[in-house]
Amino acid sequence: MSLRIATYNIQRGGRARVRLLGTVLAALDPDIVILQEATDPTVVRELADGIGAGVLLSSPGRSVAMLARPMAVDVTWHEWGGGHGVAELHLLDHDVRLFGVHLTAGLSARGERRRALEIDRLLELVERPPGPTRAVIAGDLNAISPRDVLVQARLPTWIRILVRIDGGIGTTVIGRLLAEGYTDAYRRLHAEATGATMPAAAPTVRLDYYLLGRGIVPALTACDIPPDRPELRAASDHLPLVLDLDLDPARAERARP
Repeated sequence: MSLRIATYNIQRGGRARVRLLGTVLAALDPDIVILQEATDPTVVRELADGIGAGVLLSSPGRSVAMLARPMAVDVTWHEWGGGHGVAELHLLDHDVRLFGVHLTAGLSARGERRRALEIDRLLELVERPPGPTRAVIAGDLNAISPRDVLVQARLPTWIRILVRIDGGIGTTVIGRLLAEGYTDAYRRLHAEATGATMPAAAPTVRLDYYLLGRGIVPALTACDIPPDRPELRAASDHLPLVLDLDLDPARAERARP
């Protein structure tokens, strides 16, 4: 089974840009979509209808929403308070667990400390039986990988000001996930590309990720940012990130570069 997953921060609910967002998602042709800042269920429903998907999770004021085309799934929302939390989707026919997240924003020491606490809670969920082997952590992690080279002079002005005021940019959150054995899907396939997903009009920083448990890595066939188009720059301040899996491991191993 080939499976395409898209993660996409649609920026402040997306109401004024719902047609553009729908155009972007239709071009991606995903089987499952994880949305962040998806606080308006009406927008979520419109986006789901546009790609022939159902709404699995959506609630007013809650950042994370999930859409999927018809398939056997079990979905759970783990509430952290204030609309924050983790969306867990279990693909029943393939024993894959997908965790959709939107961690606290702020490329600063303070933001990184809050994200570190959220990662503790997330890993506690992921490591519950049957464990992380066939898990995928996906979404806007609002964090920088220690393996990325960040040119601070190219960052948006507001980020540079925040970094100067509040102690620099940390990389402990993504570093922690890598140390725990998760594979950065984009970086595995694109060793040299920046992978920047934000801001969409002039991408300079990579905030959106797929982290794969070791049992999922053989199924990885692609992880890409879509080619630049005008609607991508206008639809949101983030670019979507797309993951392709072949859940027949033998075929996936032959297809992977």
